[in-house]
Order: sequence, then structure tokens, then C-alpha cells
Amino acid sequence: MSDPWRHYRGPYEWFQLRHPPSWEHSESDGAIRLLAPDGVSSLILFPFWRAEWPAGGLEAAVEVGQLFPEHRGVRVIKPLGIESTSIGFEGEARFPDDTAWWKRPFKSGHWRRWRRWAVRQGAVGLLAVFVPTDDCDPETQTLATMILNTLSFADDPADPPQVFADRVLALARQKFPLLDCETAEEFQLRVGGSNLNLFNFYRQYVKSPDKFAEIVLPALTTIVQVQEWGHDQTHPAFEDVRGRILPMLYPQHVWQERFPNFIGMPWVAGLIVLYVVDEAQAYWYVREDLLAAWNLTRDELHELALANLDTYFENNPIEFLVAGSEENPQLLIPGTPNAYNSCRVLSESFHGRLRELLGGQFGVGLPGRDFFVAFRLGDEAAVAQVRRQVGEDFARMDHPLSDRLLLVTPDGVCELLDE
Repeated sequence: MSDPWRHYRGPYEWFQLRHPPSWEHSESDGAIRLLAPDGVSSLILFPFWRAEWPAGGLEAAVEVGQLFPEHRGVRVIKPLGIESTSIGFEGEARFPDDTAWWKRPFKSGHWRRWRRWAVRQGAVGLLAVFVPTDDCDPETQTLATMILNTLSFADDPADPPQVFADRVLALARQKFPLLDCETAEEFQLRVGGSNLNLFNFYRQYVKSPDKFAEIVLPALTTIVQVQEWGHDQTHPAFEDVRGRILPMLYPQHVWQERFPNFIGMPWVAGLIVLYVVDEAQAYWYVREDLLAAWNLTRDELHELALANLDTYFENNPIEFLVAGSEENPQLLIPGTPNAYNSCRVLSESFHGRLRELLGGQFGVGLPGRDFFVAFRLGDEAAVAQVRRQVGEDFARMDHPLSDRLLLVTPDGVCELLDE
């Protein structure tokens, strides 16, 4: 095979597999669809979690009737050639008119062949269904099986979101028994009079399930401490914080929905510039009422934050990892994560440094707060690869920003459109 197979990581990092580059993957309603080059044949994956499995084991957990109410000719086929427990079946099914989204390409009322496998690794289960076209060639069916035979599962899988939220709640009640603690809507935890958004902490936890307490407990401690702050801490004098005000990029739609009282300056590609006061182990956002108390305009706050950003990176220099030769670098990424890494693209002095390495205009991807990628333009295939990788990174970053690419020119920054 001339092209290398692509890697795909499943939801919550439960499993990973590889597939040919000609098979396109998409996700919807908790399922993953791998579409074959014929545009119809599909390998559909349904991951699920069972803390306790039924007495009948794997077969009882994934009955044929759950997927195909009308079926016939079902027979056992070989299990997958992987370390995890698996079983396989094939047969025919007739799809009704009000069928699930993944069955819609197939004619209703028409009997179609299918193959399905069920896999179990600890509490993680995976149901895989392959539905070919009527004239599906044997190679497509063989490739579907080969894809599944690349499956590997996490040794220590992360809990699903609701189980994670319940564990955070239990920890909060254990550590702070005098405070009212409850789970809230939109994946949040209410601790006393404050809400803690669990989304970013869950992203961190998925990468390191063995560090649950290390990830969650500092956040719980901080939110309790903030509730004990007095007026001087929540309304500091401008001179006490002016040297620690820095910019922070944020998705604009999230800011509008959740934090409209934070000062924001619209930017490009669905991003907005917010402003934070940097503390020793954290930062907090500048609010509308503080800007009025400090007698500052938004433009003055913005200019101050950018000047402080340049000073911050003079004191905390960044090292790059480089792809390509030193004489002709093609791609740069920061060597270490930093909460202010993505904000560097706001700095004109930073633009100047990158122009010396990547040319008069260059591209930038900002999938997350702590990470960016800057790359040379000109090679369309390379740019397409960066675009795809940025999209995948955006879906997995602890503090996601944007899956779009930016174009930096001497005239400023705009979105780099996919032509």
C-alpha cells in the first residue's frame, strides 16, 4: 500500500485503530463511521461502557435485534485477531423507513448483508458493524476486517463523563463537607456559591486517568479559596496588577454564552481576546466592573496586555521544535506547553521573528491554549495535512481554541481559507 494508514483515536482515548487514507471517518450521535471509497459501504463503530456485564457476557450485551429488528440467516464468523475478547456474526437485515442515520444510505425494505463484531476490554465495549453495497467487492470487506484487526485498547481506560462527574462530586463532598456540592447542567459542579466547569479537567483526565486526584483536587481547592476572597482581592487597585495583565485567546461563542461580563475584543477565526491577571499558580479574568473602576478604555487595556506579553516572553523565552532543516524550516511548534503560548500570535514582534524563519507570510494553527503550529506556505499537500492535524488536535486539547488555520502577512492576521 503506497500511502501509510492513518491513526484514529476513539472517544475518551478508549481505543485506537488505523485505516487506509481513502476511508474517511466522521462522528455523530456517539458513533464513528468509516466510509469506504465507494461512498456507501460503511464500517460503523459504537463504543460503550459497562461497569458490570450481564451473565451472558459479550454476546448478551449486543444482541442482533438491538440493531436489526428484521434479520435472517445469522451465523457465527471468526473473531477478530486482536488481544481483546471478541465475537463475530454475519447475516441479512431489512432496514425500515425511520431508520438510524448510519443506515440511511441503504434502501428501506431491501434485504442487505452485514457483518458485526463485538469487542470487550475491561469495562469498555465496542460494537462494529460493516454494511456493504450490494455489489461490494471482496477487497472492501477484507479491508474492513483488517481495520478492526488494528484495534488496541487503553490498559487503564478513563471513566466516561458522567462517571467522572460523579467521582468529582464525591471527592468535593469528602474534602469540603461543610459546603453544598451538587452536579449541575452543562457538565458543571456547583461548590458552595460557585460553579466549576469540568470540561477541561476531563480532557486532562482522559490523557492521564491515573492522575484523577492530582488534576481535580487543586481546582476544587482554588474554587473554595476564591469564595473566601475579600473585596481587596476581587477588586484590586490597577497599580497593583498592571504589570501582570496579559491577553488570553478564547472561542468567541463560548465567551458569549458563559462569560459575557469578561472584557473581550473580537479577533479572527471565531476567536476573541480576553484579558487576565496572572497569579503564581493561576490567572483570573478582567471584568467589566474592573475596567470602569480602573478608568481604562478597552484599547488601552489591549495595548497594555500586548506590551506585558512581550515582556513575559523576554523573561520566559520559548524554544521551538523544528521540522525541516535549520536553514529551511517548514514547521515550528513550541517545545513546552505554556498557558500563554497561543497568545504569541497576537504579538507583532513575534510575527517578525517567524518571518525570518518561514518567509514573508506564513500559516498558524491554534488548536489549543498551550500549543500552536506555525508553518511555511507553498506546499498544498503539507498545508492540508496541517489542517487535518489541527482539527484532530482541537478535538482533544485541554483548552481548545479553533480548528481553523490563520494566515499571517505584513498587513495583519486573517483566516487561511481552504481553497
